[in-house]
Amino acid sequence: MARHSARHMKTTVGDTGATPRMPVWRRIVDLIAGMLLILGMLGGFHAMWIGYGQGLDMIHRQETIARTQNVKAATVNASSTRIAEPRAGDPPMESRPAHASVMGWMWIPRFGAGWHRAIQEGTGLDVLNNYGIGHYETSVMPGMTGNSAYAGHRTMGDLGPANLLQPGDPIIIQTADRWYVYEMQKSWETTPDDVAVLDNQGDAKIITLTTCRDSLDLQDSLSHRFIVRGRFKYWANTADGIPSELAPKSDPISKTVARTVDVTRTLSVRAPMSMWLAAATGLLWLLTLGLGRLLAGRNRKRPATWNPMILLWRIQQGGLIGKPLGFMCMWLTVMFAQWAWLSPWLATLLPVFSGTGAMNM
Repeated sequence: MARHSARHMKTTVGDTGATPRMPVWRRIVDLIAGMLLILGMLGGFHAMWIGYGQGLDMIHRQETIARTQNVKAATVNASSTRIAEPRAGDPPMESRPAHASVMGWMWIPRFGAGWHRAIQEGTGLDVLNNYGIGHYETSVMPGMTGNSAYAGHRTMGDLGPANLLQPGDPIIIQTADRWYVYEMQKSWETTPDDVAVLDNQGDAKIITLTTCRDSLDLQDSLSHRFIVRGRFKYWANTADGIPSELAPKSDPISKTVARTVDVTRTLSVRAPMSMWLAAATGLLWLLTLGLGRLLAGRNRKRPATWNPMILLWRIQQGGLIGKPLGFMCMWLTVMFAQWAWLSPWLATLLPVFSGTGAMNM
């Protein structure tokens, strides 16, 4: 009787622990659904690269170009205290650089702490696709009587935030020896054939920034230009310090932001920032996997699945805290790796993948 009861219990336990087999068609549906979700996430990561991610690596590209031409940006950080004396009158004439050569840097504080972009001579895609600023070769050099005009793509890496500029905001040009401080006056939209925006305004010293209309629609972006106009305020020697408009704020938050910007730019000089972030999040992911594996108990048996998203979730370790953290770190690693390698490669295939195809000035 006891032997019969034990045999009956074994059969019952075995039947209870059996995992129901999922039909093949259901597994195929799960596989397709998971792959579509992953493709959707990768598409979202690429859209984020167009709007923001490529700006991270733009710093590396610009710093590399400027370093090879020995045109360094001024050091402006939390400890910058020397303020250059404003000078009136006409500054010395700047020599015009060769096409695509770096002539200096543009600083716009309204766009963020430490925001500055290299200025190259010319406005072709060979210049603008470096995510910097191009100087119209037919316009005057900074500080001179006339219209000193510049162009840039409408992405977050360069002139994307142009609509944020307000009257009175400084637009500063830095060359090897001098600062040229302009003050924003107004902005408006016009059509691409309105070349009058590049004309001189009598004896005035003005600055003009041109970029595309801020639009996700390619044709709409092509149809208009966004114009920013400013007037010359003063010039100063770079050897005397920095303009007062660039002086760092003394509050703790501003100091922290300034230090973060300094570290980011220092790292970006050595390698694209997306690579550094991919390595950092990848290391954090591996750490969460290792610690989660040590702390986690024995994994229970789960139904078989072909859904790659579910399989990726099951890889994570550490229970209710470790698994979500690991899952997030894994996808951040994928995103930054895509920004570093896949998205730039896609951008070379079709203009629509670059986000700047409509911005041919």
